[in-house]
Amino acid sequence: MKLHALLSGVVLAATFTTASALVVTPGNVPQDDSNLVRNPCGLATSDTGLSVQGCLNDNHSVIVDLSSDEEITIDGGQATLQPTDGLFSTLTIAMPSFSTLILDIDADVDGFVTFTDGAGTSTPFAIDENGSNFFTLTGIVGNSVTFVTSLLSGGAETDIVDEVKQIRLGQAVTAIPEPETYALMMAGLAALGFIGRRRKARK
Repeated sequence: MKLHALLSGVVLAATFTTASALVVTPGNVPQDDSNLVRNPCGLATSDTGLSVQGCLNDNHSVIVDLSSDEEITIDGGQATLQPTDGLFSTLTIAMPSFSTLILDIDADVDGFVTFTDGAGTSTPFAIDENGSNFFTLTGIVGNSVTFVTSLLSGGAETDIVDEVKQIRLGQAVTAIPEPETYALMMAGLAALGFIGRRRKARK
């Protein structure tokens, strides 16, 4: 009976996979179907507020909502987000559906950034005051991603962001299961079949 339960677990584990976990990779890692966010297409050349809108460069009908806890301005063909008071600490990027995100965070001082999607929160990642801080996010669950910055890893939210730019959103291609996954599933099914035949033979 224990063997039967174990094999059943193996089959279920191989057959049903949970939603992908959020993966954050420092750097600009090109993704298939990534689409640059630009200023509010057809709405204005720029927009200011706690919540502003942009659109996808290749599809102006797809609106991207960008919001913070303080006023930000969106401007430029390659959307740049800047706070109206100098620095900000949090940004939420929302669109009906996306699974990958690339963005560049410019910081005023060294610090850390943490990302959250609809399923979980990343560990803190270091950001440098000198130069760009590109991040590539994959496995996004839900329709929004939020980042929060701090001076210390796991510390209190702190305004250290000068601007965010080069935002790219996309739909990741669903991964095809590895051959080993299929082999494990087939072995489990075969073992269950063998156990079933033995039980019938005993009756």
